[in-house]
Amino acid sequence: MTKRWTLPILLVVIAMIATACGDSDESTTTTAAPSGTATTVSLAPGETQPPATTAAPAEPITVRAAITGGEDTINPYTYISGFPGWNLLMMQYDSLMQLDADGIPQPWLADSVTANEDLTQYTMTIVDGATWHDGMPLTVNDVKFTFDYFIENATGRFSRDLRGVESVEVSADGALVVDLAAPNPAFDLVALADIPILPQHVWEGIATPGEQTFDISTNVGSGPFMLTDFQEDQSYRFKANPDYFRGTPAIDELVVIVFADDSGALAAIRSGEVDVIFERVSPEQIELLDAQDPLDISQGPEFTTQMINFDASKAPFDDLAVRQAIELAVDKQDIVDTVFLGAATVGSPGWVHPDKPAYNPEVVPVFDPAAANALLDDAGYADSDGDGIREFDGQPMQFEMLTNSSDSLRLRIAELVSEMLADVGIGVTVASVETATWEEAVWPGFDISNGRNYDIAAWGWSAPVQANTIRIAELVNGDPGVGFLNLTGFANDDVDRVSAALLTEADPAASQALIDELQVLIAENVPFVLLAYPDGAYVYNSDVYADWEFIAGQGIVSKVSLLAPGDRP
Repeated sequence: MTKRWTLPILLVVIAMIATACGDSDESTTTTAAPSGTATTVSLAPGETQPPATTAAPAEPITVRAAITGGEDTINPYTYISGFPGWNLLMMQYDSLMQLDADGIPQPWLADSVTANEDLTQYTMTIVDGATWHDGMPLTVNDVKFTFDYFIENATGRFSRDLRGVESVEVSADGALVVDLAAPNPAFDLVALADIPILPQHVWEGIATPGEQTFDISTNVGSGPFMLTDFQEDQSYRFKANPDYFRGTPAIDELVVIVFADDSGALAAIRSGEVDVIFERVSPEQIELLDAQDPLDISQGPEFTTQMINFDASKAPFDDLAVRQAIELAVDKQDIVDTVFLGAATVGSPGWVHPDKPAYNPEVVPVFDPAAANALLDDAGYADSDGDGIREFDGQPMQFEMLTNSSDSLRLRIAELVSEMLADVGIGVTVASVETATWEEAVWPGFDISNGRNYDIAAWGWSAPVQANTIRIAELVNGDPGVGFLNLTGFANDDVDRVSAALLTEADPAASQALIDELQVLIAENVPFVLLAYPDGAYVYNSDVYADWEFIAGQGIVSKVSLLAPGDRP
């Protein structure tokens, strides 16, 4: 029995994403990649077009976008952030599947995707007519090369996407066949809609990409935009790919300008220096910006998270009572109301967004400072000198909370949390540092085997980590091979057992039972404190370009936004 991911069977894929488990639907419908269309006007013999009615050539459309912080040369081994770095990467490259407006993976470079019944084998056919930016044809051999290359040359994200892959082969009929060591019910979302396909003829000569310094000459993709100019920490210039297999992009050029912080980006769009901000705008700015003609706001739910991490491998955060007290002491509703002006959902202590079908409604946030104080009292954390700060091991419970200076909302969150923890005798000093410094302290080298160098940190994950429910295992499992996003050093045998089982469970009901159990365990053991899921709000100049597509849970920063509506998934 086989299953194919195709446009007519969205409910099958929705159920798979919502519960992160397999499906046994037997549909064999396939979907061909749409192509661009053109209109031809014919003249009668001898007829000429009157000059007065000749349409003037359309003015080229250039969109100028603002980001805060550079993204290096934006190839698969150099881009820096999950958002917007990965989004800019995928302007240049294509994946086998692409999220549609509902956040559902649809065939893209893949003409069809078929999984066997136990979800251990995925078979893909590749579209005809796709080419690389240098004119070379894109073939199934490039796809096989890409998978093999990322497995052999670790990148972090894309190599992790392919964990559990046993073999990648091209069949006699030209299909790509991927065999997995265990069932992976979310392989389409985790890998096929995430991994940029590389040109073999460009990358096969680069033996150790992790050790290389790149210019943009290797930025040869198949995507709708080509990176033609890069000024470090200043700007990027992307030109439309006129031969894009999905149709010519809706704009001619995308110029991305780097600003030091969000205040600079806001000033730039209000003055007309840029036409869109490729990052979310703060809630207090929405009404002001929307009132300024011709600025408009695209707004909707997102799966990004705002949270508090602590180093759970060292005292006092290795004490469950301390972590539970911090959870109880933080008023998440106040953060939603004060920082986000209500434009966010209160964070669940079990990680899963309450709007997702996989959410366990028995796991609810609790704000109870009195209970937090009682926990700390019972655990022996006393304020012996009466200065308002408790002690542990003879030292004050006084800690530094790191946050990144480029994000004013996160800084405000850190300040509020500091005030809330002071009410239960935990002292916190907020340290606002450059993004690179913040990331290096919390996630050195983006590799958890390097440990961590912080007490408490205001943190957040981009939408893909929340969008795929089973990725919860990556955040909480104590085995570095599984929990490679476990930035707190948290470890718990029950959490490890359930999260590991979740990764390979193909039965929908059994998978949901594991997700429910894991949410309870996370809420009880507090590996982190999830504060809020902010709504996404993006500002753009509608006189320059207005056809932005808000992808559910993801926002507008996507190649999909810059394709003609008929060429979108």
